[in-house]
Amino acid sequence: MTAISPSRYSAAAIALHWIIALLLLFQVGLGGGLEHLPKGFAQFAGYQFHKSVGILILLLSLLRLGVRLAKPRPAPVPDGKPQMLLASAVHALLYAIMIGGPITGWVIVSTAKVKLQTMLFGVVPWPDLPVGQALHEPAEVLHGLLGPMTLALVLLHVAGALYHHFKREDVIGRMLPAVIGNRTGMGIAAAVAIAAGFLALSEGRGLVFSAPAAATSAQASSAEVIDEPQPAASASEVVVEPSQAASEAAVVAKATPWKLDKGGRLGFTAEYSGEAIKGSFGRWDAKIVFDPEDLGGSSIRANIDLASVESGDSQRDDMLRSDSFFGVGSNPSAQYVSTSIRETGEGRYVANGTLTLHGQRKPVVLRFSLKIDGDTATVNGSATLQRLSFGVGEAEWSATDQLKDAVGVDFSFRATRQGG
Repeated sequence: MTAISPSRYSAAAIALHWIIALLLLFQVGLGGGLEHLPKGFAQFAGYQFHKSVGILILLLSLLRLGVRLAKPRPAPVPDGKPQMLLASAVHALLYAIMIGGPITGWVIVSTAKVKLQTMLFGVVPWPDLPVGQALHEPAEVLHGLLGPMTLALVLLHVAGALYHHFKREDVIGRMLPAVIGNRTGMGIAAAVAIAAGFLALSEGRGLVFSAPAAATSAQASSAEVIDEPQPAASASEVVVEPSQAASEAAVVAKATPWKLDKGGRLGFTAEYSGEAIKGSFGRWDAKIVFDPEDLGGSSIRANIDLASVESGDSQRDDMLRSDSFFGVGSNPSAQYVSTSIRETGEGRYVANGTLTLHGQRKPVVLRFSLKIDGDTATVNGSATLQRLSFGVGEAEWSATDQLKDAVGVDFSFRATRQGG
């Protein structure tokens, strides 16, 4: 018996067709705009999102291919031999791009010298392919051709559909729900689809990536740090003299919030082969409650966006973001929470606290000087930490003969009092 061809594609095939089409155009626009994103967090987040969308397209395309093989589909519309060969070639090449495009990107990531963990939409870790370095350059060349090839094939595909539509052949209707059954409805649907395609392309091109606010960007792994009790409730962590504790208990709480002004700096210095490597973080913030006469009620809570690291060398910055160092794919931020603050001299202070970095939580001491002029404070400070205790610098970077274990941290900023 000969199977009867249906008049339209299955509901699953229709849904997947339009979803993948819009995702492809969005991905082309996104890929074209990546190089124009600001370096640091925006570019890192853009590439991570580009990889996530690519894997999503791959999975949906494999599902679409499975539906195509499992479900009966309409028979080809009779036409001239050249037109039918062109239509078949366009369909085959579109499948090659839908599946091969994400795979070439996957190969590029898997063979990159600097390993960055791919986190699908910032949540699901995605493994690298077990392929050799020799495939890196060919994959880059093929991947670089995807944008223009995809646009050309989509234009040919749309032109073919419109060609049959104007010949009054029901081709567009095959890929539309059955409720759209007349030519007017099909024409409107086609116009809407074309407009949606242009919108997806432009939205991908103009997508902006902004780092989350410091107060909300901490990951679940650091929630216990942000929500830990205030120093007054954690006496075992507070290092103060008995006379100081008594005097602080006797005074009325005076510590007030301060807001950081723009233009502050948070930097670091590491020693590599006898040379000082300096860098800084472009995005960080702190919640500060402070008064010199109420140190018991004073506190510091800082959040650092690790992807915003800049050291004057883009390749080195990528290495610092990789799993071997900061591992920003799974630990995008670091948090410092003070447990006590004490005065060591006029305008000089020491803050004891904990730093959560790379999934590790360790004590870190901050030393800073402070000058308050009315409602404006000027702060300069420093700290020293051991990178290996946080797991920063793994594998070949765990040796300290070239890259020293000790890392210096420096910070300076101005802040404005927010009220009593």
